[in-house]
Amino acid sequence: MTEKVTDRQAPMDRIRAENIVDRIGAFVAAGVRVTRICAECESGISTAELERLLSESRLPGRPQFGEWFSGQAESHLQALDKWADEEDATGQLNLDEYAKTDTFERVYGTLFAAHKARSLVAITATYGIGKTFAARRYARDNPRRANEPGAVWFEFGPGTKGDSGVLDAILGALEPYSVSSGNVSSKLDRILTILKPGDFLIADECGIPTEKGTGLRFMSYIHEQAGIPVAMIGNPSFHAAVWGKRSDYDALASRTKHISLDGNSDSDVDAWMDFKGITGRNLKKVVLLVVGQPGRDGGLRGAETVLSELRSRGLDATAENFLETAKLFGRMG
Repeated sequence: MTEKVTDRQAPMDRIRAENIVDRIGAFVAAGVRVTRICAECESGISTAELERLLSESRLPGRPQFGEWFSGQAESHLQALDKWADEEDATGQLNLDEYAKTDTFERVYGTLFAAHKARSLVAITATYGIGKTFAARRYARDNPRRANEPGAVWFEFGPGTKGDSGVLDAILGALEPYSVSSGNVSSKLDRILTILKPGDFLIADECGIPTEKGTGLRFMSYIHEQAGIPVAMIGNPSFHAAVWGKRSDYDALASRTKHISLDGNSDSDVDAWMDFKGITGRNLKKVVLLVVGQPGRDGGLRGAETVLSELRSRGLDATAENFLETAKLFGRMG
């Protein structure tokens, strides 16, 4: 019997190669580190090779004939496609499988409007309501690619401090294959050189740099000088630093369209429960109690933590089990 040839075994063509490049580029734009992609890709691709492929350029050292996606490049592309399949199945950025809550729609819609109008916006809200997920989804749906402008999501890490720290984070998103170097002026000049019309910076965890300096003021400067939209997302510390009693960020506050969101709503919980396939009036009451917890323990993230633990233990999602597990994990006051 002749073995059936699958799509994965079929010769690579330009359309398929470009689709894989676009798919991987969207992950990079949504904040997935290129070092992680290379480490998990079965073909052993290097970051230099990944950079070349995502710009649809011939791999270094390959003969100057044939298509850019032929030879070793084809093996890498097939492995990258497999990695993306596995990431979609197990990761946090699945294309279709997520709860479309009102909060998600509002964050996503705010980013869409800002991108279109080239605005400077800030979205602040309590912890765990889904801001970050919606922002990463927007970047993945509208990615900045090697050869095309678009959105790029990044977050300020725990160590982000001062002017250089803020600029390093931006450069890390725009040039994920390079290490930032130079003084503050050279880094800022580099950012302004890289950015093109149609680009969109989406910065998350903006409370971190505001607690350790005034470097976030560069966001309004970049917005004005490059003429590109910028979105800043953060939790209560970001809100307090920019729109509270401090005066360091008065200029940024006055230039920014500020969207302040409440916690997850009743309809958010309905959408989440429907997506998770769980029902029950009493269960919803308990979920609402968890979601409404103050600080870092609440939000749909808190409910997600409880449900995941229930399922890992093989327990039914009843109101009683949900409540007991929430107490066990400190998700109830």
